[in-house]
Amino acid sequence: MRKPGVHLIGYSRAEQGTGQSCRLAAHALEAADVPLAMVHYWPIAARQEDHSWVHKEVTEPCYNTNIFHINADQLDIAYRFRLLDRKWFRDAYNIAVWHWELPQFPEEFQESFSLVDEIWAPSRFIQNAIAKNTTKPVHWMPHCTPPLSCSAKSRQAFTLPQQSFLFLMMYDPNSSLIRKNPQGAIKAFQRAFAPNDSNVALVIKINSNTLNLEEELAHLQRLIADYQNIIVINQTLSREDMNALIKCVDCFVSLHRSEGFGLSIAEAMKAGKLAIATGWSGNLDFMNKENACLVSAPLISVGEDWGPYKAHQQWGDPDLEEAAAYMKKATKDSAWKTTKEQKALQTIEEQFSPKVCGERMKKRLQQLTLLPKDEQSF
Repeated sequence: MRKPGVHLIGYSRAEQGTGQSCRLAAHALEAADVPLAMVHYWPIAARQEDHSWVHKEVTEPCYNTNIFHINADQLDIAYRFRLLDRKWFRDAYNIAVWHWELPQFPEEFQESFSLVDEIWAPSRFIQNAIAKNTTKPVHWMPHCTPPLSCSAKSRQAFTLPQQSFLFLMMYDPNSSLIRKNPQGAIKAFQRAFAPNDSNVALVIKINSNTLNLEEELAHLQRLIADYQNIIVINQTLSREDMNALIKCVDCFVSLHRSEGFGLSIAEAMKAGKLAIATGWSGNLDFMNKENACLVSAPLISVGEDWGPYKAHQQWGDPDLEEAAAYMKKATKDSAWKTTKEQKALQTIEEQFSPKVCGERMKKRLQQLTLLPKDEQSF
């Protein structure tokens, strides 16, 4: 008989979104005093140098609950091809944390439902998409945003201008370039500011672990054209350096066409930064007109197939003029900016702290009798 507790099974060392998802769950469960262990799953094209939870890794099952941080397109593959040992699917209650970015969950992911007992969705947007495709329980379990652990790196270390108002956008081309829409942020910045305006700069952080990095950088350079105040950072940063970069800037920009949750936006808000972002999809769980700048985004057809994002689906088309207006205002109205930043920090700390999110997970596991009630001891 296995003891009460959780195996977090996923890309626990990977320096990208699904890896961070797994680590954030560990923060949340630990804050709620839930026993946990990490199971490192390696098959992913990302640098795997985040060892922050290695001390919790195990190679044999010991707890009664598995929470898979492996998306639906990969979980069935992990099982069928034994990339993950079958012992991690047996003799436990199986929960999947799945990310998805469009209103309709793909039919081709259906096989993965048979491997789990329920699904935890990081946003209500994802919850609504998945719930249409299954009779199994689908619960809203948002990501937490723990205190940001930063390195000592400053603007100078990142070769950024010392006095300029800095906007930051970041994306991983492996997460779908067309969906992340970096060109939208570039065009909005170009509408707002002149190419030689040294008072402002747009910093573009791109994950270097992409298969076609040179091609992507060439594409960016064509978009940037003669704008000397648009700066590209293309190396993979540690989590501490990434947080330090966020701390260095004045405003975070995400003109995505769709987001499952929007981790980087939440992290920027936790750092006390103004966020300008598309007013549609998963980020609306923590963003509103009081704590951020939500850019209007009428829904349009995806139009053609982009990997799993099929032509018949819809996503947002952010208004670039509106985004440019927000950018201009951010540089001129410090009181307005500060008010939004304070409300953003309050939202994240009160509703998305590790303790709050961890207690939500714990309560669900107690409902399932997988954990004892709080008055009992482990």
